[in-house]
Amino acid sequence: MDRGRIAREVRVRQAKETLEFEREHEKTIEEQIELVIVEIEGPRIDAAAFERMSAEDAALVREELTVSSDDDGPSFFERDDVIMIDDVDPHSEELARLNDELEDCRRRQRAFEAYLAALGA
Repeated sequence: MDRGRIAREVRVRQAKETLEFEREHEKTIEEQIELVIVEIEGPRIDAAAFERMSAEDAALVREELTVSSDDDGPSFFERDDVIMIDDVDPHSEELARLNDELEDCRRRQRAFEAYLAALGA
């Protein structure tokens, strides 16, 4: 039994699994960033598009895209972990937090990629 080989194989597998998790986590964070951006820019984009559509079509699209409290979960502004303070843009704070999390996730990926390279995997 070659303990070194076994340990190396397990470490490679563990590192690859963690790296895959971090890559999926990165995608999730990017999607969260997109959702915050659509909360900021969506109404402006919608208004411009609705002006070029029939009222009936615009109403159908508006009904589908409008976030209400009846949807799957609370919108960004209905979250109870966000305190609204005058002159503070909650979107910028959320985007900053998500971007920090994204950078941390990418940093972890680079570390595991370096580890796998050091193992020759």
